[in-house]
Amino acid sequence: MTLSPERIGQIALMALQSKLEEGGLNLNPKEIRRQIANQAKQLGIPANEMAEFAKIVIETAYKKVLVELDQMSVRTPQDEKK
Repeated sequence: MTLSPERIGQIALMALQSKLEEGGLNLNPKEIRRQIANQAKQLGIPANEMAEFAKIVIETAYKKVLVELDQMSVRTPQDEKK
């Protein structure tokens, strides 16, 4: 089976997001900028492309957390009567 470049990218993104969920995510803007610049240099890609990718990963992780928090909503006594 040969994977398309698009599918490879999808798998890579899923693997990265899984790794972030396991190890946590530092939300210090200065640290994130430094990590993005270092990673971009290491990969030989423009820092702005790495930053756009990081925004996608961080936003996806953030939305997943919000969904989890929504599921933890506090039940009121009125909810229990229903």
